[in-house]
Formats: sequence, C-alpha cells, structure tokens
Amino acid sequence: MTIKKLDLEISTKIAAGEVIERPSSVAKELIENSIDASATEIIIRLEQGGKNSFVIEDDGVGILFEELPLALERYATSKIEKLDDLENISTLGYRGEALASIASVSRMEIRSRKANIDEGGVIRTEAGKVILHSLIPCKPGTRIQVDDLFFNLPVRRKFLKSASAELRRVIQTVNDYALIHPEKTFRIYSDHKIILEHIPVKDTLLALRKKWGDDTQIYSSKTQLNMVEVKAWWNPIPDSRRVIISLFVNKRKVQDVTVRAAICSGDSVAYGEWLVLIDIPPTEIDVNVHPTKEEVRFRNTQEIFKAVHSCTKNIFLDRYSMDKDIKLIKPISIEGLSTNYDRFASNFNTNTSFFTSDINSEIQPSSVYTQNSYSSQIQLNKSNDTSSYWSFTADKNYIGQTARGFLLFDFPGALAIIDPHAAHEKILYEEIVSNFNETIEIQKLTIPQDIPEALLPEITSRTNELLLYGFEISKNKLVGVPLIRGKGHIAPIEMLRSVLKGIDLECAPEKRDMEVWWRMARLACRDAVKLGQVFTREEALSLLEQLGSIKDPFSCPHGRPSIIIFENKKIEGWFNR
Repeated sequence: MTIKKLDLEISTKIAAGEVIERPSSVAKELIENSIDASATEIIIRLEQGGKNSFVIEDDGVGILFEELPLALERYATSKIEKLDDLENISTLGYRGEALASIASVSRMEIRSRKANIDEGGVIRTEAGKVILHSLIPCKPGTRIQVDDLFFNLPVRRKFLKSASAELRRVIQTVNDYALIHPEKTFRIYSDHKIILEHIPVKDTLLALRKKWGDDTQIYSSKTQLNMVEVKAWWNPIPDSRRVIISLFVNKRKVQDVTVRAAICSGDSVAYGEWLVLIDIPPTEIDVNVHPTKEEVRFRNTQEIFKAVHSCTKNIFLDRYSMDKDIKLIKPISIEGLSTNYDRFASNFNTNTSFFTSDINSEIQPSSVYTQNSYSSQIQLNKSNDTSSYWSFTADKNYIGQTARGFLLFDFPGALAIIDPHAAHEKILYEEIVSNFNETIEIQKLTIPQDIPEALLPEITSRTNELLLYGFEISKNKLVGVPLIRGKGHIAPIEMLRSVLKGIDLECAPEKRDMEVWWRMARLACRDAVKLGQVFTREEALSLLEQLGSIKDPFSCPHGRPSIIIFENKKIEGWFNR
C-alpha cells in the first residue's frame, strides 16, 4: 500500500484515544483544569458512571466568551508560551489537548464566565464541530457537560466497563485529588443522588483518616534530600496482600517504578495503602513523556530512590521498633512457605505423617534462616514406622517453654516444638469457619458505623451482594454484620473491608464463598494467644489436644508451620549415637 496522510478526522480521533480512555480520564483532565483555574469547589454529576453524561462545575476564574472556540483547538493553552516553558512547568495542564480530545469523541457543552464580567458564554460541539457559540447569563466559573462519550467511536465505547465499574474509577480519581487538595470541596452526584462529598479539612492527614477510616493506625514520615522533599503516609491494611501506592509529584498523579521499588525494598513488608507526595523543582523533572501525563522522568533517579527509601525506613521504624537506633530485621515472607505446605497437605495423613526438620551438620542453632533455606528444610516424612508416636491421643510429656515462648513436647520417639500462636490460630480458624456452614445470621450494630470513603465505590455497586454475606448498609453506614458466635472480635469495618477484598479477588461464584469466609476467619484469628505468653502444663496439654482434633494441625491459616517434629533417630544421628 502507498503511504498517504490520514484525514484530519481520523488523526484527531487517534490523538483523542491517547488522552481519553474512559469517563475517569475525562474526570482527571477536567479536575486538573479546575485546579489550575484556582477553583475552591468542584462538583461532578454522572449518569451511568459518566458514559451517558458527565458534568463538572467549578468556581474558578472562567473563560472569556471570545476565547471559548480557541479553548477547543488542539494545542491551544494559557499555561505555556515558548519552548523554554516546557522545562519549568508548574501547572497540571500545559499541552492544550484535553478539551479538544474530549470534544472530538462526545457531544460537549461549555458554559463559562469570568467573575469581573457581567455576561458569560456557551459553546456546543458534536464530534469536535462547533454547532453553537453564544452569549448567555451564567454564574462565575465554568460548567462542562460531556454527553454520549465515544458515540462516534463504537469500537472504543463497547470496551467501557459497567456503569458501576466506571463510577468506581471516577470516585477513585476524585478521592486522590481530594487528598492533596484538602482545602477544596469535592462532590459527586450519581444519577441525581449525592454519593461522595469532601469538605475542606485542615491537612492531608485528616483527609486520609476520612478516606482510610480509623480502624488502623496511619504511619507517616517526611524526608528532605537536597532539592527533593518526600512525604509519605502508610495504612498497613490488615490481611492485605497488595501494595497500593498513590503517588503525586508536584501534586500531579503519576506512576513510577523507582518509587515503588524504594517502598518495596524497605525494612519490612509494605502491604497496604501508601500516599507519597514528592516536591521537586520543575527543572528536575520532565513531565512530557506520557500521552496521559501518568509518568514523569526524573533527572536524578538515584536521589529519588534514596529519599523515598529513607522515608519508608523511618515509617517502618516507627511501627516496629521501640528504639529508633535498633536495626530492623526484615520479616520472612510466608508466601513461599504457604505454597509448600499447600503442596504437602494434599499427600498428608495425620495418623501416619509429620513434618520433620532435615537439618544437616552444617546448620547451627544460631543460623538465621531465610525464606528459601527454611522452607527447604521442612518436609513430609512418610516412613511407616512413625505412626506409633505421631498420634495426638498417645501420652505426651510436656517439657516446658523456650525463652521465646515455643512449647516443647517429648513425643514417643520424637521431640515436638509447637508455636502456640500458630496452633491457636488454626484452632480458632476451624471453629470460626464452622459458623458459616449454616444460614448466615445478621447482627444489628448498636451504633451504626460510618463507612470510609475509600470503600464507598465498591459498596455502591455491591449492596445486594454484601447483604447475602450478612452486611446490612443504609445511607453510607454499616448497620449490620454477619454473626460470628463468640469466636473472635473483629471490628465491623474491618470485616467489611476483608469481605470486599475476597469478592474482588475471586470472580468464580463457586469459589467466592470460600475466599470470603477464609479471609473473615483469618481476621478473627487475632484472638489467638501471643508467642511468649506463659503456659501452665494443663494449658499446654489442652492446646495440644485441641490441635490434634482438627483436620490439618500442621500449619496456621497463613501457611506458617504450627508444629515441627524431630525424630529421635535424627537427633541421635546428629550426636553420632
């Protein structure tokens, strides 16, 4: 085929597709315009998650009537004038692409008026073509309405998600900007009902508490390294297996692998939600490297890594250390162990099998085990001559406790070491799971609890589904939770958060119930005794008896071992007996 220049209509739609992907892209671009216009109040109204209609109103400086057509031209902007300005960008917008891109794939109307002018103006477009431009009376500020997004691009429109899914994305976008602009008011109406409101608060921490809730402690730190200032907040969500990072560079929402690497390579597991704000001179970054401005390029990446890593280290010290001068020991990840134990469990019979430590002569008791070395030493022994002493009903001689709190038992033919916390967790877990084998009962809360705004997007679209799991919700408040009969004390919002994660992670209906209740039970296991608690002989033997009565006593719900057995013949071999 011969080379030819594309028609303007085709090239315009291609360019628009790079900037506008879905309603949340419209929200991002127009919110940034409102912020650049010094708006103090931003209101968004949606129909069908923004697919049918998206309206944003602000009280910013507004646009002159005669400049409205120019505002819809591609690469028309008030943010920069010359090439050198690209190296010193302090505004969120600068390309002049957003309004042109949105207009080319929708039916759009802009009403705007400057505060010092008596009359405002309106301009309407369809697929980028102006069909009306007129003077009208309107209030100061700007109102933009975007209808029928991608009506002229059916291929793109059919790839949009459901209305509830698109709504969640828009709410997430608004939540993000509300965190770094706590002094502004944000409201979202969906199908004529208000579903989210951020009123001005004093600082980012208060905004975070409103979003993340008060059920977990928020840790924070601030670091200055040369020209880079980093502020970070961490919400270590219980039972989380993901690292969720909201990163803003000079108040611009971006993603960056360097920042993620710095957080994840810290002195502890970084699971949970993070908010990271980086302030850096505009001359030290290039913001013009991504079509949707979701990435930036740092002039000195190593300096960014050091600053974020230092900030993260201080946060971990604050959480885990009583003495700031004590060096933290990085906890062992249990994911590898969990995989191994799942594999072992399929071949294992409690009457004939046991875990044993295959420690060789080169490994000393004081050795520091890493995840790989430790998991490789624990294996399943299937020898036929061991069933006589691996029976929980046989007589056991309780020896005592180690200084750390582990329980020692002299089994017939073996030495057993039990982690009382892991063992009690598994016992409680089995008891709690049994609660969900019957009809789920709802327990009304004496005092309804406010649901954190971070959860509202998911709850809005899953109210009926959550009711099936025993959660009753009314007017953004949690009024009822599933009744767990006396087993464990879980905070209601924490229960709700855990179930939402289970629903989100497991799409298959036949597996979802198991995932949801498994997470709930793991949360309730926090009532388990702590390692280091002093046991009497009777309490130790009672724990062992309960452990022997459950289906799989060898690992806790998190995958860690609860009991390890050393055969006498192994021990004798180590001493050359």
